[in-house]
Amino acid sequence: MDELPEYQDDVPTGPSLPHDLTAESAFLGAVFVARNPRRVLLDTRLQAADFYHPANALIFQAVTALADAGQPVTPISATARLQQAGLLQRAGGPAYVHGRITGGVTAGADWLASRIHSLALRRQLIHAGSEIAAMGYDPEGDPADLAELAVSRVREVRDAGRAAEDSPVLDVHDFLAVNDEAHDWVLPGLLEHGDRIIWTAGEGGGKSVLQRQLAIAAASGAMPFSFDANALGPQKVLVLDCENSSRQTRRHYRELMNIAERRRSPVKRGQLHIDVRPEGVDLTRPDGRAWLMRRVEEVMPDLLVIGPVYRLHNGDANSEEHARKVTVVLDEARATAHCAISLEAHSPQGNGFGPRALRPVGSSLWLRWPEFGLGLRPVEDERSARDERARRVISWRGARDERAWPTWLRSGFDGSWPWRPYTPIDADPYSGYSATGAVA
Repeated sequence: MDELPEYQDDVPTGPSLPHDLTAESAFLGAVFVARNPRRVLLDTRLQAADFYHPANALIFQAVTALADAGQPVTPISATARLQQAGLLQRAGGPAYVHGRITGGVTAGADWLASRIHSLALRRQLIHAGSEIAAMGYDPEGDPADLAELAVSRVREVRDAGRAAEDSPVLDVHDFLAVNDEAHDWVLPGLLEHGDRIIWTAGEGGGKSVLQRQLAIAAASGAMPFSFDANALGPQKVLVLDCENSSRQTRRHYRELMNIAERRRSPVKRGQLHIDVRPEGVDLTRPDGRAWLMRRVEEVMPDLLVIGPVYRLHNGDANSEEHARKVTVVLDEARATAHCAISLEAHSPQGNGFGPRALRPVGSSLWLRWPEFGLGLRPVEDERSARDERARRVISWRGARDERAWPTWLRSGFDGSWPWRPYTPIDADPYSGYSATGAVA
C-alpha cells in the first residue's frame, strides 16, 4: 500500500494498539469504486472514530458527507471537499486521497468494515481498561462509586456511540396511538407488504408453478386463484429464478402471460421483472448479496419471488449459520423495498411410512423465519392426485396472521390459472374436512 502521510503526531503512541491500516485503506477504496457508495456506507455503518489513522478518518468523513448530500463520491470530489474544509493536508494530500482507489474491492467491503470496527472496539477496551486500572490505584474516592464508574465506562465502550441510533422505548399508550390496523396488502386477503411465505412440496409438486402464478397475477392486477380484479391494481413484481434456464423460464411465463391476456388482465410493461440464474446465487458471499440488492434497488418491488432455497447458498443445507446469512440478506431486501417475499423450498424425501413431511429441507431456521409456511401434498384419492393433480394446501408452521389461502388446489382448465381452488366431493359442508380430497 502507499506510504502514510509523513506527519505522525496525531497517531496514537505508546505500545502498538490493535489496528490494520491496509484494511482501512482498502475500505476507502471500496467506497470509491462502488456502484452505490451510499449503500456501502449505510450497510457497514462505520464511524470516523473507528479508523486508527486520522487521515483515513478524515477521508471517511468526506465521502460520507458527499454520499449524504447525494453528490458523486470520487477521489476528485473527496479531495475538493477536504480542501474546501482546510483539511486536505491533514488527510495526506491529493496523492494519498487518490491512492486509496487502488485497493478498492467492493466484494470485501463488509469484511473490511467488520475488521475495522472490531479493532476499534479493542482499542476502546484497552483505553477503558487503563482508565479503570488508574482509578483502582488512586487512593481517593469510594471503591463502590469507582466500581459504578467502571461499569459505566465499559458500557460506553459497548454502545460505542450507537445508542443514538436506537429508537425510543415507548409507553404502551404512545405505541398504540399509531393507527396501522388497516392491512397494507399486495394481494388482498393473502399477502401483505413485509410478509414472508415459504412454499414447499416434493419434486415436481407444483410449487414453482404456483410461484409463477402469484407473480403474474400480482403484476396483472388480478387475484391469483380467480380472475377477479385486485382492488389495489397491478403490483410491481421481481422474479429471481435461481433454478430454471432462461429458455424454460420464458416458456413458462409466456404461457401465463397469454392466459392473463386472454382473460383481459394483461401484464403491462414495467410491472414484472425477471432475472434468471440457473447456477444459483450464494447469498452468504458479498458478491451474491450485491447481486440481489442491485436488482431489488433497481425494481423496488411490492412482491419478490425467489428460490428455491437450496440454490441460495453453496454450503451445508443443514447449517444454521448459512441459513441465517441467507435470511439476513432476504430481510434486507424486504426492508429496502418494503415488499412481500414468496420463497420456495423442497420438502424432505419420504420414508415410506405415512405422508411425506412438508417442512423445508435443511436448517430448522427455515421453520421459524417466515410468517407463513404452506405445503402442497397430493390428496389421498389416487385418481384425483394423478389425473387432476389435486393437492391439499397444508400449513407446516403456525401462521402469524389470518390469511385466506385455498385449502384445496387442482389443475386449471383451459384458459384458467394453472392452479385453481376446488371443493372435494366428500367435503363436510360445515368444517370443509375431506378424507380423500376427491375431485368430482
